[in-house]
Amino acid sequence: MNEFITKDIMAIIPTYISERGDCTIIYTKGENIILGLTVKSIIKKLCAHYLLDIKASNKYYGRLIAAKNMVPLPLTRDKIFIQLKVRKPIGRCDGGMGYFNLNSIKKIKEHEKGASVILNDGIEVQCMYTQDTINKHIKYGELVGNLYDNRIYTINEAMERYETTDTPATKSDIARIYMAIQDIAGKMS
Repeated sequence: MNEFITKDIMAIIPTYISERGDCTIIYTKGENIILGLTVKSIIKKLCAHYLLDIKASNKYYGRLIAAKNMVPLPLTRDKIFIQLKVRKPIGRCDGGMGYFNLNSIKKIKEHEKGASVILNDGIEVQCMYTQDTINKHIKYGELVGNLYDNRIYTINEAMERYETTDTPATKSDIARIYMAIQDIAGKMS
């Protein structure tokens, strides 16, 4: 059931199949996987696999890009997903949002009823947004990708000093560790 996690996911799109109800199509390179799960369930499984707290991610990146809703989802540096509305919800708990991997978007095509996202392998997914709105979400995704890279780089840069030299820890190093531990302990309680 979780075989989709290891695939190169291009898009996760909600669909309704008459015999099965709410389902999800996962477009990957080379195949399309249809699962009897909601998009929300699949996103939770992906976040668990990549050890990502989606609420904390939305809060952190949402604050940085000044967005409260539809914050891009950075699973890894190369897997940043943006949310786009692809259908009208059928019921109260039904999802209409699809997730698109930024690296898999080839181009945006505008037409009368909105715009379509064309994936790298030529699959066209109809969206309920205009081309300008989709481009705005793509820019937000690129911004989150840049912020993600900077955050990882800063952590790696701080660790590089200790990996390349064999110097003893200073009082300020120990103080920083102590403050970080207190910060983590405060978030856990």
